Amino acid sequence: MTWRPSANILRPGYGAGGGACPSSRSALVWPSAALHSGCDYSIDFDSLLAPGEFITSFEFAAGSAADQAWINLFGTIATAWLRWKSPGLHTVVVCALSSHGNSYQVDIAITVGTRPTLFPVPLPPAPEPPTATLTSEAMDAWLGSLPTDPGETGTGWWNNAGIPTRTGNLS
Repeated sequence: MTWRPSANILRPGYGAGGGACPSSRSALVWPSAALHSGCDYSIDFDSLLAPGEFITSFEFAAGSAADQAWINLFGTIATAWLRWKSPGLHTVVVCALSSHGNSYQVDIAITVGTRPTLFPVPLPPAPEPPTATLTSEAMDAWLGSLPTDPGETGTGWWNNAGIPTRTGNLS
């Protein structure tokens, strides 16, 4: 099983007028955290990207407010695992560089309480990459295993002169 972010994901967006500046809502804010607690925190850049544009690199800057265990990119979602080491209101800056050469920067606020967490968390290792890698050899083997007559499949895949073709409903 491959881990992916599911909580603490913020989605900045452009203003209603379609301008180039992020929306003017008051602020992007992650839920409050306890001192010495840790969690994964994410920004989804999808609504800022142009069609066909993707994130090529990114960086989280939490300064002295947090220890960073790891960062990872899940499609358009940039994620960092942070453990908070100082209380107060903090700003984390996330900057991403896109395939079109555009730079996107998002500032996120978080309030870290003065009371330490009951269970201080150690910095975890980074999530493991997916183990099921799709290779040309695997695709060739799959295509070679398909029947070449659509009548043999009923509703399924068949090898249509080297082109995988599906018959029947997808549902």
